[in-house]
Amino acid sequence: MSTIDKNEKKVGLGSSTSEYWQDVENKVLDKKFLSQEFSDDEFDSFSVKKNRRSFLKIMGFSVSALPLTGCIKIPVKKALPYLNKQDHTYPGVPNWYASTLEGVPVLVKTREGRPIKVEGNEKSESFAGGAGARQQASILSLYDSSRLREPTIGGKEESWETFDKKLANELAALSGDVVFVTPTLKSPTEVRLLKEIVGKFDGKHIAYDSVSSSAEADVNEKVFGTRNYAEYDFEKANVVVSIGSDFLGNRRDAVAHAKAYSKRRDVNHAQGMNKHFQVEERMSHTGSNADYRFTRSHADQKDILLGLLSALQGGGHTSSSDNKDVVAQLFLALSKNKGQSIVISDINEVEVQTVVAKINSLLGNFGETINVYNVNNIKVAKDSDFQSLLTDAKAGKVGAIFFLNVNPVYDFHNQKLLDEALRAVKVTVTTTVSPSETASRTKYVAPTNHALESWSDTVVRGNELSLTQPTIQPLFGTRMWTETLMSVFKVEGDFYGYMKRGWGDFNWNKVLHDGVVKVESLATAQSAGSIDASSAVATLKKYKKGSGLNITTYIKAVGNGDMANNPWLQEMPDPITKATWDNYAMVSPAYAKENDITLGDIVEIKVGDTSISLPAIVQPGTDKNTVAVALGYGRESGGKVAKKLGANAFPFVHFDGSFHYAHNYGTVKKTGKKGVVAQTQTHHSMEGRDIVREATFSEYLNNNKAGHPKPKVKMVNIYPEHNKDGHQWAMSVNLSQCTGCSACIVSCNAENNIPVVGKQEVANRREMHWMRIDRYYKGDENQPEVMHQPMLCQHCENAPCENVCPVLATVHSSDGLNQQVYNRCVGTRYCANNCPYKVRRFNWFNYDRSDKIQKMALNPDVGVRTRGIMEKCSMCIQRIQEGKLTAKRERRALKDGDIKTACQQSCPSDAIVFGDMNDENSKISKYLGDERNYTVLTELNIRPRVSYLTKIRNK
Repeated sequence: MSTIDKNEKKVGLGSSTSEYWQDVENKVLDKKFLSQEFSDDEFDSFSVKKNRRSFLKIMGFSVSALPLTGCIKIPVKKALPYLNKQDHTYPGVPNWYASTLEGVPVLVKTREGRPIKVEGNEKSESFAGGAGARQQASILSLYDSSRLREPTIGGKEESWETFDKKLANELAALSGDVVFVTPTLKSPTEVRLLKEIVGKFDGKHIAYDSVSSSAEADVNEKVFGTRNYAEYDFEKANVVVSIGSDFLGNRRDAVAHAKAYSKRRDVNHAQGMNKHFQVEERMSHTGSNADYRFTRSHADQKDILLGLLSALQGGGHTSSSDNKDVVAQLFLALSKNKGQSIVISDINEVEVQTVVAKINSLLGNFGETINVYNVNNIKVAKDSDFQSLLTDAKAGKVGAIFFLNVNPVYDFHNQKLLDEALRAVKVTVTTTVSPSETASRTKYVAPTNHALESWSDTVVRGNELSLTQPTIQPLFGTRMWTETLMSVFKVEGDFYGYMKRGWGDFNWNKVLHDGVVKVESLATAQSAGSIDASSAVATLKKYKKGSGLNITTYIKAVGNGDMANNPWLQEMPDPITKATWDNYAMVSPAYAKENDITLGDIVEIKVGDTSISLPAIVQPGTDKNTVAVALGYGRESGGKVAKKLGANAFPFVHFDGSFHYAHNYGTVKKTGKKGVVAQTQTHHSMEGRDIVREATFSEYLNNNKAGHPKPKVKMVNIYPEHNKDGHQWAMSVNLSQCTGCSACIVSCNAENNIPVVGKQEVANRREMHWMRIDRYYKGDENQPEVMHQPMLCQHCENAPCENVCPVLATVHSSDGLNQQVYNRCVGTRYCANNCPYKVRRFNWFNYDRSDKIQKMALNPDVGVRTRGIMEKCSMCIQRIQEGKLTAKRERRALKDGDIKTACQQSCPSDAIVFGDMNDENSKISKYLGDERNYTVLTELNIRPRVSYLTKIRNK
């Protein structure tokens, strides 16, 4: 008989008797025994059968962590349960919380208390489940390890108690105004709190937006009697005329705009397709989707507006000869669609916005496609207020300034005036999530919570209110900026209670569950008063082109720089230029040829005494005398990603009653140096073949197969037919509705743990995105037509990658998916060479995941791949399995819509459809039966499971 060797302290597997085993089994099953660890003496008294089953029995019940092999003792690891487990929390099962991000109602997925994914909230009437790239990327901003962690006074960390006490004492001894500067606030509770504080103490609340639409609000205040922005219903508009407005890009409400606009890009819509005209000086995201696009300078845009107004008033076309044809087309389309059209402009000048309002009024669009709401308790920015504040501060009239989540030391154009003002103010306070240039210049710095750690409310559109609720406890020693104010100014209670009391008549639990609620008393649509545009017209007629270049600024996904430290947004290719990780000087092909400028040439851009140097991009669709530069780059603070990335173009903004974002007197010259522009478009090129198919709306109405060339080759199949029983997954993309916004790329990154590789690796053609949006040009390089096409693994039935893998790492599943088995892959890359769509990605390195905070963003349902492995789109197989298990658990059949891939769910324009092609009633089956449906590179006979609907333009 062999017993457990006391000296070796390991389990011996010798012979035994049934009596000894029965004694062991009885003790193991005894509850008292289960609460103890085996001692050496106890092990000495046991014998264990020499069979595997008996060994596994005792080791299965054992609570000791003794080693099974060797003499090295394995340390005991203890798993601690929840101290206070909530009833709805289960390990491995996600929880969802309704919240609001960037003014968009969302649902936040959490796993074991960690937010890991953002989806749109389908209960919202305005946004209907859409979510943009910035909302998707907010998860990574939450886990930014460079976030501020403790309050500071004069750069020294202090406790919150000390911070509040010292700040309150200084404020009590002050003379002069206390001014609170916020961005535009659409939170009724936050505005109500500031009103209460300002009412108790001698103070002011002003709103400041560095990327401003103040002129529009100025005009609406005059015309409608309420200071607010207009809301546009693009679904109701038969004709959309945009004069320099990027309403599908990074403008406010872009997600809601994309949701409504894309409905009218559906050829089967009850009112038919809308018609979209775009007049702009640079190729914008919105312009790339237009039916008719005209490349015109900043001055020409004003001329066209004047000509259109004159034509609508019966005065004929008064615009210049170069623009008369454009005005004639716009007038003809608009005059036939009065009350069913929209004219919109982003030019932040009161005169321009007055003319736009007059045009919409003459067309009868107010109250139909355009509404301005009088909303209780919101604060909309007024550019002149901030200018006046600085003037007053410089004169010594301001005792304290609170910069509440704004960063003027970075993004205000006149830094000299700001410096003089700050030197004259005794108490300066900044609340911010991350390090900022303004925080480095103020005495008191109060780190505030991320939105996913906060309570708030937001009027998202009309009378729709969306709540913000925390999805995680604050990661650092931060607190909500509202609670900082409540503590310093002695407002009783906490902000959650303050907010709840303000909405006392709510069914609170239901509102928190749904996230959104309609409050009829919150907002009222206003009627337009009379509009006198004569003065504005007279001023615009005096406008003359300058002798130099027009230097215009715009924003990309990083906005005004507030998300410049977000790697997902930095590595997301711009929808037009396909550039990542930088801003650049966008010049026209004509100007580039005349001045011998090529891609990557470093050029110096100068306006007055201000100059910056950037690499050049030659961009079709740019006005010959225009150079466009993105704002939001060149940060001096903000985190390791944002710091010194690109150049700051905010000094090019100037003030003339409102902030102007274009100059007509700049210069550009080559420096002789060369820079790197990390673009993605040419890395996986398929140009020169039948990739994107298109037709006009009239052609489609005459022939639903318009745009489909007849097959030129006869298909010969050398593959055996696949068994297509059970679920068979497929995807289809409606190219008419896809705007190319790239929200799907960021959503895919978040869902599937796709690594960020950095600027140099993107330049080396090593980006890891599983999904890309290919952008194609057609026609004149001055006014090209643009097509966007999402491209991902096509999950071919006759997949060429499967034939060449020597280790069967890429295989076909029974439900029609091309699967990648990471553990088998040895990195030969034969599959990537054999893929005609170039959609497979190779891990060249073990990409940096050493940041413990940032690792909290990882999705535990998806493995993290390592160096030497090929990867690609999996059709979110984890979501497919979750959907099937949910249906099984609920004892029902799987329904169409139960499973949505990450790209499909996030798409603001509903361009992507996924489902079971064997379900005859599913939406994917209807798409596959549509006469517009086609597959890319059909002639190869590889039978992709991803198909496309022909692009239709209303021309």
